[in-house]
Amino acid sequence: MIIYPGNKKTCPICSTRHIDNLTSMKKSPIHLVLGILLLVVAIASCKKDENPVPPVITLMSGAEYTSDGAIVAVGGKLRFGISASAKDANITNLVVKKIMPDGTVKVVLDSGLNSTGFNVNETFYQGIEDEARWTFQVMDKNRQFATTAITLYKDPASTWGGILDYPFIVMGFQNSTTHGQFLVPSTGKVFFADSAAMNQNLVDIITYYYVDGTPSPTFSSPGETGGGITEYYPAVGQWTVKNYTKYDISVDTDPVPVAAFDACHNDSLLIVSYDDVWGKRKFKWAEPGVVIPFLTSSGKKGLIRVLSVENDPAGTTTFAMKIQQ
Repeated sequence: MIIYPGNKKTCPICSTRHIDNLTSMKKSPIHLVLGILLLVVAIASCKKDENPVPPVITLMSGAEYTSDGAIVAVGGKLRFGISASAKDANITNLVVKKIMPDGTVKVVLDSGLNSTGFNVNETFYQGIEDEARWTFQVMDKNRQFATTAITLYKDPASTWGGILDYPFIVMGFQNSTTHGQFLVPSTGKVFFADSAAMNQNLVDIITYYYVDGTPSPTFSSPGETGGGITEYYPAVGQWTVKNYTKYDISVDTDPVPVAAFDACHNDSLLIVSYDDVWGKRKFKWAEPGVVIPFLTSSGKKGLIRVLSVENDPAGTTTFAMKIQQ
């Protein structure tokens, strides 16, 4: 606050009480001019920026991106190019939501960041809802928001797709010499590390027994950064193709029923069971009886039903698996 000689008066602009320079400086034109200048400065200081400029967000256009009003088959790929730029403050959050006709909202992406701007491509998949309003929103440090949206529709001619059903797969953990640790879901074949390196573009699932902290049988993939992959399989770091599979960890609190898994003969259950917002780089504590939804880097959804586990780094895990064709 600027302090002036004279009597206090209430500023007509911001209602703050300042010193009345004009009253005390009427003795000369110079004083009057100075008083006016000081009053202008005071008013400017009162009018703190109450309207910071919000960030800007847009969706990229082009043949590779899903457009507004698109009609997409259930399970079809949705690709969005998101461009955002900050104005008065860095962008700190990106949220993507689906708003259904009944008003219910599903968050499919909630990502924290600290950026002056970005261009990213995000891929999702068409659900079973007939219609959804997809909203893309960024927030900056001033809590200013910017939003853009499109509406997408389910293709009414959609039919449930076929699946590959593997009732019995055995994989080893990192010290196993009897069973491999690298799985190609499209064929159900399991490889040891040397053979897996020659098929790295097909490997989507890796198993290991996590021994740091609370021991747990774990499902992961070549695309996992850090953790058990670099510790137990350092050679994967030299692969030129590192497929990244995501595992839905929400089944810890909202499990997929075993009976539903057993009765599944098309990809309907696979599609509705996987929630991308809960998709993580690994699934720990994969104990018998749990059903694990997953999504491969090529967009195939699947379910793993754990049948048995040997709780030892040299042990194995046995499971059934269903995955989209």
